[in-house]
Amino acid sequence: MAPNGGRSVRFCRIFGCLGVAWVMSACAENPSHLNTTFLDRYADPNPTLTSILECHGFSCSETSRAALNRDAWRQVATVFVPRARDARAERRQIAHGVATMQLLVGQQTGTATHQWTHRDKDILPNLNDPTQLDCIDEAVNTWTYLTLLERGGLLHFHRVAKLSHAGTPIDPRNTAVLQEIGGQYFAIDPSLVDVGVPPPIIPLDSWIAHWPPDLPASEAPVRLRGGSKLITASNNGL
Repeated sequence: MAPNGGRSVRFCRIFGCLGVAWVMSACAENPSHLNTTFLDRYADPNPTLTSILECHGFSCSETSRAALNRDAWRQVATVFVPRARDARAERRQIAHGVATMQLLVGQQTGTATHQWTHRDKDILPNLNDPTQLDCIDEAVNTWTYLTLLERGGLLHFHRVAKLSHAGTPIDPRNTAVLQEIGGQYFAIDPSLVDVGVPPPIIPLDSWIAHWPPDLPASEAPVRLRGGSKLITASNNGL
């Protein structure tokens, strides 16, 4: 949160405009704002458990590689046991799976630290802190985690979609997206909560139309097993 009297900028204002003008031009034909602009620019199109690219430092100005060994992946896969009976239950599992991966990867890349969130509204610029993530970093990283879950056979009611965006060219926001098979799109946006908190998964139309979206007052942290460092995080006070 920007201190009183400090000069602040809204999230992604400085770095998030890259490519937005081009994306915004297609909105009329693409009401869900689905696009691959930042995936094409920053993401590894074929992530593997032995080579996970993590964006950080705002607008993917920094990248690091992480890996999940067999024990780490077992922690992620356990979240999906027993198999969900419906799409809604699977979305809850996906949220916990993404939060678990965020912690496991972040402990290797240095990004498993307190992050500013979209609820902060006015924030100081990044000031070259490579541990911090903006909405572009979060969207690309979450797409990577979701892609690994999908390719790992853990998703049965959803597929990973392109990214989406909303806001204006000078005040944009970005999110990863899931599509319920044969159904609607959902935004999954970890930048609404802190590290280790299962991110909200909400209908994409709502994410685009209303800001900030309504969220629960708090969420339980993900607790990692096998001696991994526990990072407690909560929505409270954000």
